[in-house]
Amino acid sequence: MKIIRSIDNLKKIIKSFRDSNYVISLVPTMGNIHDGHLALVKKAKLMNTICIVSIFINPTQFDQSYDFNNYPRSIKLDCKKLMLCNVDILFIPSISTMYPNGINNYTCMYVPYLSKILEGRKRLNHYKGVTTIISKLFNLIQPNLAFFGEKDFQQLIIIKRMVHDMYYNIKIISVPIIREINGLAYSSRNALLSKDEYKIAHKFYLTLKSMADKLKNNTYHVINLIKTTTYQLEKIGFIVDSLYILDSKYLTYINNNSTNIVILSTVWLGKIRLIDNIRIKITK
Repeated sequence: MKIIRSIDNLKKIIKSFRDSNYVISLVPTMGNIHDGHLALVKKAKLMNTICIVSIFINPTQFDQSYDFNNYPRSIKLDCKKLMLCNVDILFIPSISTMYPNGINNYTCMYVPYLSKILEGRKRLNHYKGVTTIISKLFNLIQPNLAFFGEKDFQQLIIIKRMVHDMYYNIKIISVPIIREINGLAYSSRNALLSKDEYKIAHKFYLTLKSMADKLKNNTYHVINLIKTTTYQLEKIGFIVDSLYILDSKYLTYINNNSTNIVILSTVWLGKIRLIDNIRIKITK
């Protein structure tokens, strides 16, 4: 595994691979590598590609400096994990490399509407920061394939829209959520949970799963189901930040014709914000 920090070196080595007609894949991360990230890497390797992983904690997608400063960092361990998975290139740029004019004076990429709804209503600049850094990585690396997890489902939909609208010749491959044995979705923020918080964190998923079962069986009224599930989560000890039942294709409200549905939810457990979703196929 080659560790690269400069853009010039990155371009040189990518050119050598491209000249040899290799298929190039990209797995963008913010580090603190866990099994969810490694599932993306393994998928890329199974497809016989040159796998490039980026680690960059992107300051422009954090609404508060506190969250950015406290985001888990474990670069040495990350390198070991990625090396064991036979990653070809690990790109670790600095903030000044990715934002040469500073984080308060940068050209941005913005996907309208989708970036303003749901999570975007509360985290005003979050998705602008995400799409900006992903577009920078796409422009630098020009991968054939890019791999994203489905845990942040709204982010996945936004990136697919950006690729479509900006005519990027990149295939986006999504990988289902990877969960711990108890059902908790892998996340870098899980490491920040206290022991007591971790003991109940998996009940977030179990409660959403019960909600999904009711949707599958058509034994629900959407508004009442959301109210009931919110009450159940808060009784456990979560503070519900958002809970939606939406059409999974365009993140619009469901109707009688909706067959592909997604439950999207974010909750607070202490000072840690957890995110999860469950996709459902409804048979009419």
